[in-house]
Amino acid sequence: MYLKLLSSIVIFSISFISYGQSFQVPDSLMQKTYKQLSEDFHTNLDSNKSKARLYAQAYFNKGKNSKDSSRIAWSYVYKSLLYNDSKNRKIEALDSAVFFGKNIVKKNHPEVFYNKRAISFGEFGDLNNSFKDYLTALDHSRKNNNAPYIYLLKHNIANLKRKLGKYDEAKRLFIECITYEKSIKNKTKRDTISYLLTLTELVSVYRLNNQIDSAKILNKEGAKFSKGKPVGFLFDLNDGVLDYHDQEYSTSVKKIKTVLPKIINPERGYESTTDLINAYLYLGNSNKSLGEISKSINYFKKIDSISKTLNYFLPESRSAYIELVDYYKSIDDHTNQLLYINKLLSADSILTKNYRIVSDKILREFDTQELLEQKQKIIASLEKENNRISSQNIIILIFLLLSLIGIGYYYYRQQLYKKRFLKLLHQISDQNQKKNQSNDDPSPSSINKKTLDKLLNKLQQFEEKKEFLRPLTSKDLAKSFGSNSSYLSKVVNTFKEKSFSNYINDLRIDFVIDKLNDDSIFRKYTVQAIAQEIGFNNSEAFSKAFYKKTGIYPSYFIKKLEKQKNSKSNQSSR
Repeated sequence: MYLKLLSSIVIFSISFISYGQSFQVPDSLMQKTYKQLSEDFHTNLDSNKSKARLYAQAYFNKGKNSKDSSRIAWSYVYKSLLYNDSKNRKIEALDSAVFFGKNIVKKNHPEVFYNKRAISFGEFGDLNNSFKDYLTALDHSRKNNNAPYIYLLKHNIANLKRKLGKYDEAKRLFIECITYEKSIKNKTKRDTISYLLTLTELVSVYRLNNQIDSAKILNKEGAKFSKGKPVGFLFDLNDGVLDYHDQEYSTSVKKIKTVLPKIINPERGYESTTDLINAYLYLGNSNKSLGEISKSINYFKKIDSISKTLNYFLPESRSAYIELVDYYKSIDDHTNQLLYINKLLSADSILTKNYRIVSDKILREFDTQELLEQKQKIIASLEKENNRISSQNIIILIFLLLSLIGIGYYYYRQQLYKKRFLKLLHQISDQNQKKNQSNDDPSPSSINKKTLDKLLNKLQQFEEKKEFLRPLTSKDLAKSFGSNSSYLSKVVNTFKEKSFSNYINDLRIDFVIDKLNDDSIFRKYTVQAIAQEIGFNNSEAFSKAFYKKTGIYPSYFIKKLEKQKNSKSNQSSR
């Protein structure tokens, strides 16, 4: 791996040097300071790439002549900005920046180069390598006691967790960063921008976590402090998205379209792909709600274009594919319907497989580093309390004991889940039989027999038609039966021996167990998608209901069921 990286850097360095030799860098440029060359490079980067490349080359030549590794490394960072549309060339340039910068001892070094490469990996959807670089940068920052950069990296890691759909974990990190930003005295302009960027991300996470009121309060605060600042448009975007949640669709479209040019062409230094996807998503959703179907489809297709070009997927992106599938189904365009079904399956594959690997790494590696940091604080505290005791040995013993307890508990839980899984499989056929058995319990005394028989008949039809797969309340169902929720609840409590909500949840869980057992394609759905399919508002409610009834979580059940099915298939093919 190291030899491959080194050869890549050598090849790229030769190409950089040879390019510089293909034209003569004027002596006037070589007389400029590094600061002047850097400013000239960024001034020309968008308008005249050839000229910008010349300044980057001059910066490199000055660093090479003075044998300054830091300047050489930064010249490759500038070089990488010339290749925003080419992952290979951009990453090759940043590989060289990391190579020349990894042994530099100065403020923000070498972590700045790992962070630059991590951001670029993330922009191209390579979250695995992005995360690795963030961890390396974080390790250097901790060794250097570089608190500002530690929280900058935690902000970036929180963004990565958001892309993985881990909204609670992302929220915790963003709040930690916000707390740090507020604690800084004598804030500079950059500190203020950093605070606002974190705040707008926190607003998004609250929204994605269905905490809309909290999102509105924070966004109002951000909009107030961001007036006249280059990041103010991000709070305007959030405002437009929140208008959609308030069903103010026309206002949402107007606000988002106003800030769209700034999102498409942001000021340098702001990564815009996530914001652009969200802008298109809510323009699509709002136009659909307004009946502007053609416009909405065009916006959903723009999300597909971004995903296809950059291999960049967010958990919320998949809803665009669902809309495209449903649209082409509604107009009987089976060719395009199949096209977007395949794209949806591909997106789900990336989100549930590749992202799950990175997600596990976050839990194991990043959180482990956080625990180790806490461990060091505990050790220092114990040493102050009692110098006569070897606190290090106590901590080691505690961690060993916790590890043993953790291993034992993990083993116990796995065995328990396995038993519950096997028991659940044996009960699948029994549950289907129980559905057809009549209940001989006495009727509620307050309901006459005619009304009771009518309600029981309606409930039977309700179950047979699988109407419990849509979101509903006891009041809604009773109204559709021509009765009231009080009577319906009494009948359910007496004849089903459970509350109305438990009755509905159990019907859904019984249904989903059978469907997962019989339908291999359904087993490939995400837990969120399955929850929506069977009437739950979110995956958390579904998982809790599934665990309450079966003693195991749906993700575990699907994993074990898939493994068992594959095992049986392999045995039958022998």
